[in-house]
Amino acid sequence: MIIMSVEMNENINVAIVGYGYIAKYWEKAILMNGKMNIVGIYDKNISTNITGHSFYKTLSNLIDDDRIKTCIVCTPTDNHYTTSSQVLLSGKNIVVEKPSVLNINEYNNLLKSAKVNHALIYNAFHFVYSPEIVWFRKSLKELYKSYGKIGSFCSYFSDPYYIRGELQNKALSLLGSWVDSGSNILSMLYSIFDDISLDSLTFGDSYSGNFSDLFSIASMMFNDSKNGTGFGHTVTNWVSNSSLKYTDFMFPETNVKIRLNHSELKVTLTDDKGTKILFSSSETDRLLAHYTGLVDDVYKSLSAGKGNEDYGKSIYSTMYGIQDLGGGIA
Repeated sequence: MIIMSVEMNENINVAIVGYGYIAKYWEKAILMNGKMNIVGIYDKNISTNITGHSFYKTLSNLIDDDRIKTCIVCTPTDNHYTTSSQVLLSGKNIVVEKPSVLNINEYNNLLKSAKVNHALIYNAFHFVYSPEIVWFRKSLKELYKSYGKIGSFCSYFSDPYYIRGELQNKALSLLGSWVDSGSNILSMLYSIFDDISLDSLTFGDSYSGNFSDLFSIASMMFNDSKNGTGFGHTVTNWVSNSSLKYTDFMFPETNVKIRLNHSELKVTLTDDKGTKILFSSSETDRLLAHYTGLVDDVYKSLSAGKGNEDYGKSIYSTMYGIQDLGGGIA
């Protein structure tokens, strides 16, 4: 496959498709990075130039603009696949908000289209660029030396999305705790371990919708070619009254627990002597910190003529492969 790349000091022209809450973070992070140009924005509900950028009247107008090499798809989750498919047919690269697809067949279709049209797919899992996760990944080699192998983990994600029997405004475009919160957890785990296999997945109460679990519990095994295997479990919870997200990694050889506090961007270590802080970020805007790191990686990847298709395949195969979550699951 022939893929066009650019020099690392050359700016990349991009367009944003869908100008909602998350798109604003893309815009801020891109402007801070300074290595990509936002040529324009398309949103079917917006027709005026409210941000100083040009707005396209239709998605077709955007696609026809030869200046644009990459489209950042920030439409509602259930529209990601349709929009991405249309963009790929034009030969333009896509950067797609998570989850990019709603089943593995959709992802396979995107891969085929990208190959035929000589385009790239970058799956935008912003969560893996959270400062505490970045620190943990970079420190793993030293942590293994000091505390031995990881034997198990527990990841807990609580968001107040469904309160007093009603789905809250911020969750209206979301499709369920496993698809939206679980994809964050799996993207983090696949940035740390080589492979993840789910043993079981249980859904709790639901609301109306295609993917409508209000909480989920998953048990799984992980494989790390350098440090052996282990097990873990995850909980996603949308019926809590608070926002709380953390992942505990257990090092059984030294009886050490390292907690990644995703809500406070902090890492702590607990052993028989007590608890101490290993890392604490100075970032004040958690989501902006995610997108700052993400935009930098998007630029580096596209400049090198690469996507992260295999990374996405691993995550979606694990997320959707254990049972049919909405049709056509392989």
